[in-house]
Amino acid sequence: MKKPYIVHVISLGCAKNLVDTEVICGDLASHGIMLSAERDGADMVLINTCGFIEDARKEADQEIRAALRWKRKRRRRAVAVAGCLPRRLREQAEKLYPDVDLFVGLDDVGQAAGLIEAFRVRSLGHRNLPSAPAPTYLYDHTAPRLALTPVSYGFVKIAEGCDHRCAYCVIPDIRGNQRSRSIDSVVEECRQLLDQGRLELDLIAQDTTRYGLDREDGANLAKLIQAVDQLPGDFLIRILYTHPLYLSDEIIDAAAAAEHVAPYIDVPLQHISSPILKAMRRGMDGPATRERMAALRGRWPGVAIRTTFLFGFPGETDEQAEEVLAYCREFQFERLGAFAFSPEEGTPAAIMENQVPRAVAEARRDALLAQQQESSLARNQGLVGQCLRVLVDGAEDQRSFLGRTVWDAPETDNVVHVRGPRDTMERGLVDVRIERAEAYDLFGTLE
Repeated sequence: MKKPYIVHVISLGCAKNLVDTEVICGDLASHGIMLSAERDGADMVLINTCGFIEDARKEADQEIRAALRWKRKRRRRAVAVAGCLPRRLREQAEKLYPDVDLFVGLDDVGQAAGLIEAFRVRSLGHRNLPSAPAPTYLYDHTAPRLALTPVSYGFVKIAEGCDHRCAYCVIPDIRGNQRSRSIDSVVEECRQLLDQGRLELDLIAQDTTRYGLDREDGANLAKLIQAVDQLPGDFLIRILYTHPLYLSDEIIDAAAAAEHVAPYIDVPLQHISSPILKAMRRGMDGPATRERMAALRGRWPGVAIRTTFLFGFPGETDEQAEEVLAYCREFQFERLGAFAFSPEEGTPAAIMENQVPRAVAEARRDALLAQQQESSLARNQGLVGQCLRVLVDGAEDQRSFLGRTVWDAPETDNVVHVRGPRDTMERGLVDVRIERAEAYDLFGTLE
């Protein structure tokens, strides 16, 4: 009997990249290639990389070099590299990593098994990634997919690519222009995930608010929300990665009126100072951003808003950074992240004058995070004694579990530590009495 080929897969980067990894794994499994959670028993290590910012590229480089060291310890081992990094470094990838056996391009996500089989029979050596045109692949509900998330939730990529040209971002160069799936395809995938027992559907894209605008069938995010909301069952829909420029009243109203949409939305603002927003090419100024956020709060009572800010963009002054802190004190975002600017080669921002020292950018970032920590602690302490709806994601031990409130996205936001019976995981959405609070953690007991 022929020995099955075994692949150990490593997924790096964001949830959007994780979906690609799940499609790769589904394609491998459907073609008889075995997947292994352990590296040592595998014939190949496949790394799906992120190349968005310098820290992500460093992480990918470390994983690739670790895999190459593993490869050299035994004959017939192989290493494959997929994802954003080889696309971003398409002119240099083979020179940087001459011992990598196979590069899997972004358009090859749905045919990874065929590439591996071709490599095995030596009809394919290194796969050269084209410098052009931009990627065009877009998976749909018919693509085999092996879920890698906990059983409680699943990510649904409703579109690929991005039409924005923010001055600091390389995503359009890596992923190409936006291309949206049909509403029917997204709804069918959501139905499949619910049939598998998923209780939360997380809608993702580079910009979910522009979903459907590239299509000619009238699809948009509001219509998609309404369509997914009609699926039967007790489940949550969560909306991630929106853009304030396209966060219309129609989208807000559809989300607020839906039965299944969690009272939560992710709206990365990046900044609030008009000169910085203009330099970033965000498409709207500070007053327009403030107005949109006020409309969001007014039209969707009780919504938890998550945002992110970017500090240290070229030309940013102390006063402009303080404007962000002051706005956050005023608006009181329920969830918030902050980052220091990273000059990315090939972007307009990388060659702008008045670059801000990294240490200054990090100090500004840390000031906002410290401010948010105090705000989050006060907010969480106000929840002590309340009974909250919690989705359980995993177990810490036999009677201690990890979960999230409806105001928290997976892998990003706050965590609830739940004490309960052994079958707590099987109960899905549960009621938890909160007994203690920290800045980003709640502690409670199953009701």
